[in-house]
Amino acid sequence: MNLLKSPWRLSGICGLLFVVLSFIAAGINVLPPAFNHDESALVEWFASNSKWYRGGHFMAGIAFLLFYFPFYAGFCERLRLAEGATAIWTRVTWAGAILSPAVGSIAGTFINGLTLLGGNVTTETASFGIAANFYAYSVSGAFGGVAMTAAAVVILSSGIFPKWLGFTGLFTGLAAIISTGFLFEGNPAGFFALLNGIAWLVYFLWIAALSVELIRTPVTDENLIPKAV
Repeated sequence: MNLLKSPWRLSGICGLLFVVLSFIAAGINVLPPAFNHDESALVEWFASNSKWYRGGHFMAGIAFLLFYFPFYAGFCERLRLAEGATAIWTRVTWAGAILSPAVGSIAGTFINGLTLLGGNVTTETASFGIAANFYAYSVSGAFGGVAMTAAAVVILSSGIFPKWLGFTGLFTGLAAIISTGFLFEGNPAGFFALLNGIAWLVYFLWIAALSVELIRTPVTDENLIPKAV
């Protein structure tokens, strides 16, 4: 099978590779302690785990750069064809999908900048770096939630993918957006932080499930024709 002649399947394969590499990266990463943890432990984390964290972040970056964007390009094209000429919700999906890693890169700027210094960080800079990373990571998840919610609207209204993927995207996406309530809670171990973490996990599994659908669902000339508005 020539994958270049099967762009939907190629996008699906990219989606699966993205998820697999992302989980591998998560396994490599030694996650930092909470920003409100004992300050000496924060400095010790940078001294002991900086190389491992950079390695995991590199792996995650490869996953995004090589596989995340091809997946979303194919996925959003399928949504556009199902939605029709206006494609408003498809555009919102693409916007959320692009902004999520963009904001996530901010997280990498703060914490990886400090990992390059190894143990040569003060308690104040260590606390700030981890707190900034937590903030950017959480907001990045919220933008992923925007992509999920918008995509769910198209899935549920068009039936292009199984309804359960639409409902999963809708509820998880809204949960990710609501999780920004951590700004008021201010607790990295609180309810909203937990909600964000769960939403992230479901987000990756949702992408994997959609990737399988892109690979296995046949595409004919008939269902490539955009619906009339």
